[in-house]
Amino acid sequence: MAAKSSYPSEYPSSFFCSPLTIAQLIDVLNLLKSCHFPQARWHELGLTLGLHKNTLDVIEKNHPGDVSRCFTECLSKWLSKADNVHSKRGATFDSLSDALKSMNENAAADKLDQEKRKAKAIEIFNTHHPLLSQSLSDPVSVAIMLQREGVITGQVLASVESASPSVPNQREVLLAAMREVIQNKYSLLQTFASVLCKFTGNLGAVIQRDYDRYLNDDKKLIKVMIRDDDSMSTDASSTESTPPRVPTVEIAIPQCMSDEFTSIQTSYGRMLYNIRKIIKKEPPPLDDVREYLCCCRSSLEPKLSLCSNITEILRAVEKECSLINVRLLQSLVEEFDIKEAEKLITEYKGILKEFCRTVKISLCLNEKFEALGGSPSLQCETVTYVFDWEPDEHMLQDIKQIISKTSGKLVKIKYIKKGNSIIVTCSFPHSLTGALIMKLNENLELLMKNGLMKLTVGYCTIWKKQKVEIYVVLSV
Repeated sequence: MAAKSSYPSEYPSSFFCSPLTIAQLIDVLNLLKSCHFPQARWHELGLTLGLHKNTLDVIEKNHPGDVSRCFTECLSKWLSKADNVHSKRGATFDSLSDALKSMNENAAADKLDQEKRKAKAIEIFNTHHPLLSQSLSDPVSVAIMLQREGVITGQVLASVESASPSVPNQREVLLAAMREVIQNKYSLLQTFASVLCKFTGNLGAVIQRDYDRYLNDDKKLIKVMIRDDDSMSTDASSTESTPPRVPTVEIAIPQCMSDEFTSIQTSYGRMLYNIRKIIKKEPPPLDDVREYLCCCRSSLEPKLSLCSNITEILRAVEKECSLINVRLLQSLVEEFDIKEAEKLITEYKGILKEFCRTVKISLCLNEKFEALGGSPSLQCETVTYVFDWEPDEHMLQDIKQIISKTSGKLVKIKYIKKGNSIIVTCSFPHSLTGALIMKLNENLELLMKNGLMKLTVGYCTIWKKQKVEIYVVLSV
C-alpha cells in the first residue's frame, strides 16, 4: 500500500479518476481558468456536458451579461448531475476533457491532460518517497548527475552538498527539490528514474515501470531504432493506453513510400505477435530464461527480477529490440531451440534488409529510432555526430556503416535530425564512456573524411570543425 506523502499535490490523482462533486467546484473553475478556456462559450459547454437548453437559458436570464457568473452556475449544475449529465459519462474529468475536444478547444484539453499527468507523476514519486528517503545511499552523487543532466540547478546541488555529513538531510533536500522539479515538468520523473538506475538499480527500475504503465505513450506508437550490427527489427505498438511523455515525432515520408514503411512496421508486429504465441504455448522454464538473459545482458537483471511470467519477460526482451536489431530475441529462441520462432525472425530480417538497402535518410529525418518503453538516454550516455551531408545523397545504411566502423559495437542510433546538416544522436552504456572516447579518437580521421563537423560524448565536445576565413590582400 502506498505511503501517504507529506507533499500534497495541487490536484491529487484521485481528482482526475473519480466522479467529481459540487464540493470541487472551485477546483474545476481554477483548472479551467488555468487552461485558458474561453468562459464566453459556457452555454455550448453546458449543452455538450448534458445540460438542457432550458436550464442554461434560466442561468442566462438570472445573470444577464455576467459571463463569469453564468460559467460558474453552468459548472455547478454539471457537478450536481443535473439533466442528462449521466448520459454524458457523468461529472468526471474525462467527460470534461471529451467535451472540450468536441468543441475544438484542444489547447485547453491538452492542458487538462498535462495536469492529469503531473498529478500522476507526483503520486508515483510520493509512493516511492518513503523508500527513497531510507535507501538512497549516495544523494550527493545522484545530485551531481542530475545537475549535469539539467534536472536540478547548481544551487540545489550546493544545498544537497551543504547538508553533509548528514545523509538523511541530504536525501530530504534532494527529494524535496525533485518533487518541485516534477511538479513543474512531470516527464523529468523518468530522467530521475534513469539516474537512480545508475546507483540503486531496482528502485530506479520500479519507478520506470510505474512511469511506463501510467505515463508512457510509446506503447501506443511504432518506433524505430538502428543498432550498429547486422540484426534487424522494429517495435510494434501495443494497444495499451498510456499518456505521452513527449509529443509524437512525425516521420517525413514521401507519399509514394508511406505504404512500404507501414508494411515493414506491420511485418514486425506480425512476427512479434506470432513469436509470442509460439513461446507462450510451450514456455521454457522461467528461471532458465532469466538466467540466460542476465548472462547476455546484465543491465536487464533489475527488470527481469520484476517479471513474474513469460509474457512479462518477453516484453522486457522486446524493449531491447529495434528496427535493425532483434539479436537478443533471436538469441533467446536459438538457445531454447524454438525453430518456428527462428524461421519467423529470418523471414523478417530478409524483408527489412532490402528496405534498409534502399531507404534514404530523408525518409527518417526527425524520427526517434529507439526501443519502445525504454528510459530516455541521459546526456552522459549520449554521443552526437554532426555531418555535413545532404539527406538525399546518403542512404540510411551509410549512417549505420560509419557509426559501426568508428565506434565498434558501443553505440546505438537514437535519432536523426536535419538542420543545416545531419545530426545523428546515439546512446551507449555509461560504463563504456572511456572505451568509446578512445575508439572515436582512433577513428577521428575517418569521421572527418566522411564530413564530420562536430562530435560530442556525454558532456564534452571531442572535436569541432573550425571555420577558416581566408583574407586575400590585393596589391595595387
